[in-house]
Amino acid sequence: MHCFLPRGLRLGKLVNGNWEVKSIINIYKILIIVASVLFINSTSYSHHSNAPHYDKTKPLTIFGFVEEFEFVNPHAFVHIKSIRNGESVIFSCEMLPSNTLMKQGWTKNTFPTDIQVKVNAIAARRNPLGCWFESAETMDGIKIEPGGVAVEFDSGAFNYDKPVFINNVPNFKGPWKRSPLLGFRSLASPDANTSGHDPSGGSSPKPGSDILTEEGLKAGNEHNAPLDDPALQCSGASIRRVWGNPFSATDIIQTSDFIYLSHEYMDVKRIIKLTKEHDDGYQNQLYGHSIGWYEDDTLVIDTIGSGSGVLLPYPGVLHSDQLHFVEKIKLNDNGLGFTLTWLAEDPIYYKKSFSGIMHFEPSAYDVQAWDCTFEKANR
Repeated sequence: MHCFLPRGLRLGKLVNGNWEVKSIINIYKILIIVASVLFINSTSYSHHSNAPHYDKTKPLTIFGFVEEFEFVNPHAFVHIKSIRNGESVIFSCEMLPSNTLMKQGWTKNTFPTDIQVKVNAIAARRNPLGCWFESAETMDGIKIEPGGVAVEFDSGAFNYDKPVFINNVPNFKGPWKRSPLLGFRSLASPDANTSGHDPSGGSSPKPGSDILTEEGLKAGNEHNAPLDDPALQCSGASIRRVWGNPFSATDIIQTSDFIYLSHEYMDVKRIIKLTKEHDDGYQNQLYGHSIGWYEDDTLVIDTIGSGSGVLLPYPGVLHSDQLHFVEKIKLNDNGLGFTLTWLAEDPIYYKKSFSGIMHFEPSAYDVQAWDCTFEKANR
């Protein structure tokens, strides 16, 4: 794997035969970029929805010709014409989102039509011609893999010299992305009478009766994770899911009266009114009615009115229309990252709260259109 350093991000320069480091900020930026490439390599299979659809114990090698390359979101596909049991067939290998692959140097022309390739993949659990793409090699020895394309990054999206505070308010101007170094983890709930739990991930078991009420268990048991994933309807599902998508950017715009959150994943846009009282007469909507306020270096967002829905599609945790979701976004001391602590309470479905923490760092890319359509999502 190759990774060129970004323009202007060299560690230093030679001066009279001695190497002088340019700045600690430059080193910080380089570490972020290198970690991002390694992160995409290490998570290409473990992305949230893969395990229910693909069996990693069944590797697959396909020899054939590229029939079509779909460079789209929420997942790209390469279709390979091959021979199986003496008959011509077309394998369809799913990949990471095009927005993610693009940041690794991929384009819509990465797999030209009719090029001869050898594809290493993971077999689908149900579709005999379905697969998850791992890597490919052309007949002239060129290797193609997620995170493995040499690309010079454009680091101009994030302003590393921005002030940490503006008028005594923490400056959350991004764009940001989830940290590949720190990721996310479960966190004990702030409520002493409950224990927080973050069961995200395709391999995590569904919560049991110690955490969910009878209503919550019933709703979860009726949820078929591979088939009922809201992403198949081009939906971000929940605030937790939108923040947790590992490869997409988020930007935060602050005004004196509102906070505007722009998430790349599923093109989710949220507006948070700066107040401590929810408006009367609000109507339920997918991402709820959100208000917010500042506590020193932390932005607190309080959300109700989400309606019934899915908190975590994998392994399948649902919520009623009584969901109360709290986000606490704490800016790092240097302003070059933040931690997001979240808490989900639901008196109808949960005996105990769900909670967790995620870490975010500067993104080298601005928020880009996700452009999901029903046809693209349902494969």
